[in-house]
Parts: sequence; C-alpha cells; structure tokens
Amino acid sequence: MMCAEVRERIAPWLSGEIDQDDRRLFEEHLGACAACASDAERARRALDLLATDDVPDPGPVYWSSFGGRLRERIAAARRRRRWLGLTAAIAAATIVVAGLALLQTRRGPAPGWAAGGGADGAATTPSVRALTVEQAEAHLREALQRGVAEGQDPREIDTILDDIAPADALEGTGRVGDLSPEEDRRLSDGLLDPRS
Repeated sequence: MMCAEVRERIAPWLSGEIDQDDRRLFEEHLGACAACASDAERARRALDLLATDDVPDPGPVYWSSFGGRLRERIAAARRRRRWLGLTAAIAAATIVVAGLALLQTRRGPAPGWAAGGGADGAATTPSVRALTVEQAEAHLREALQRGVAEGQDPREIDTILDDIAPADALEGTGRVGDLSPEEDRRLSDGLLDPRS
C-alpha cells in the first residue's frame, strides 16, 4: 500500500470497517512507515478524547482573555458585514448608472432633459428635436422652395441648412446623423438637384 492510500483508510481501520486482507496490508505499512504510523496514532488519540466526553479545561489564561477575543470577533464580523453592504450598494449604484447611460445612448436624451433641461421637464435652453430622414427632407424641400420664391440661389445650402438646424444640432441625436449609405446618397442627390 502507498502512503496516500493508507492515510485514506485510517478512519475505517480505527472503526474496524476494513476486511482482513486490507487490514493486514495496512498494519504492515504502519510497521514500516513512521509518518503513517504517527498519523494513525494522532487520529486514535483524537477519537479517544471524543469518546471519553471529558473535555479538558483550557485553564484560567484562556478564560481571562475569552471576553476580549469574543468582542473582537463580533466587531470584526460587524465590520465585514458593513463592508460587504457598502460594496454591494456601490456595485448596485454602478449597475443602475451604467444601465441608465446605456438606455439613454440607445434612446437618445429624454424629452425635457435634452439640451440642458431640468428635472421638472422644462428645458432651460431650447431642446433639439430629432428628425427622421423623411422629415428632414421635407423641411429641406420647403426651405429650398421658399428660398427660390424669395430669389435666393438654391445652391447656398449652408445658409438654408442653418435655417433648418444649426450645424451642431444634429450631432448626437442618433437620427439624421446616422444615415445608411442609401439614405445618405438619396438625401445628397435631393439637395443638389435644383428642381426639388
């Protein structure tokens, strides 16, 4: 038998739960291996102490410091519990903030909070309304037609576009600024066509 196998069988050997052949091999190994014999003896003494039901008194030194040790363990457990509670609260707050940020990036700013709006929904500065491509094209056509009716050159697109929406107003809205290549081409063709 190998030492690892013998150590696994110490408890069954002490309780008499191994067969005769294994017992003989086990005891031969204990006779030849001092380390395994020592482990078996320690296990036998521990079981003997448990069997007597006579727990030895640890003495006055142990009992004189028992109250202080107990208070220290209770305080350490409370500190761990507070630390875990604080850590859990910080983690929960971080998850909520990250979730709200992700939601806002997917949906765009809430109506009242856009462009510096307050919590009551009243905008402190005019908020920019996100337009769909079709709405933007309709506004652009109207502005170009007004410009032609007033005698302006329809190719002055920068001026006309600034009347519809300032240059930075479309950034970050997630609608007009994020066009598919087909929508971008159709919008560009419509802008440059003087008949539209």
